[in-house]
Amino acid sequence: MSDSLLYGLTQLAQQAEFWGALIWAFIIWWIRGHLQGDSLPVRVVRRLLLASAALFILYALILAVSTLFGLNVSIALAAGGRLLLILILAYGGWVLSDAAGGYLVKRLPSMDEFQVRRLQTTRDIIRWIGRILVVFIAGTMILDVFNVNIAPLLAGAGVVGLAIGMGSQKLMQDIIAGIFILIEDQFHVGDSVEVAGVAGTVESMSLRVTQVRDFHGVLHFIPNSEIGHVANRTRAWARAIADVGVAYDSDLGKVEEVLTQVGERLYEENPDAIFLEPPFPLGPEELGDSAIAFRLVAKVRPGKQWDAQRIMRRRIKEALDEAGIVIPFPQVDVHFYREDG
Repeated sequence: MSDSLLYGLTQLAQQAEFWGALIWAFIIWWIRGHLQGDSLPVRVVRRLLLASAALFILYALILAVSTLFGLNVSIALAAGGRLLLILILAYGGWVLSDAAGGYLVKRLPSMDEFQVRRLQTTRDIIRWIGRILVVFIAGTMILDVFNVNIAPLLAGAGVVGLAIGMGSQKLMQDIIAGIFILIEDQFHVGDSVEVAGVAGTVESMSLRVTQVRDFHGVLHFIPNSEIGHVANRTRAWARAIADVGVAYDSDLGKVEEVLTQVGERLYEENPDAIFLEPPFPLGPEELGDSAIAFRLVAKVRPGKQWDAQRIMRRRIKEALDEAGIVIPFPQVDVHFYREDG
């Protein structure tokens, strides 16, 4: 151990300010740990005590570094204050980026489902961009505190960024496509979509990639530049369709009347507020091999068309059975011929 470092340790051991700062930090930390309750005033006091303890510890560290390395205490304190201010501002920026759209979140009960999804998607992307900006700006300011000339660094970063941009055109295409998807409001997190040949639910979206989980639970990562056509099944409203076949000897007028009554009852009951208007029959749709096909259609809430179709099929089957109308199944007539002699 060198003489200068030994001398610095001796001076540090004799420095009352250093030990006083550590003792005050310990006392404040002890008081904070013994505060009871979870009310808002108690939480505010705890955070203030935590910040005070951190300031005393930082002051002690600055005194230790300046004493051990023979630095000017006032200069070290000034640098430490700037560093603390930068960290506080960076933390504030990080919190603000996480709380992006916080004011609108408070209004979520007055929003419909689509506005909520759009807000969540926009908030996630703003949070992602905000964090990158906070890290970059805080990093350059911290380097400046330590007298690192950041001008060449910024210039070099610009050149590197240009080179990366020229060599990574695919990445830029993904980001630009993601921006237009957000601006045009093509889909949100939670929507049921079909993109790039994949059908499923949007689980996450960034400016570069969209994550879609299909019906089998497989998660697909789709670059935004590959999304050329979007089929959104959960936008504004959806159409539920239920087909049923009846026997050829059925009274078609009675069939249509029964299906109309089914639609009216469904709309009156409206389980889970699925139906936006009464389901109605379209009449004979097809003359099949063994049945005449009827179709019942309904305008329903987006994303509820599959539930609506299951309910409609169940009610149609029950109503036709009650009315004595046969739902046939494929049959084959076999004819036997006998040759005389």
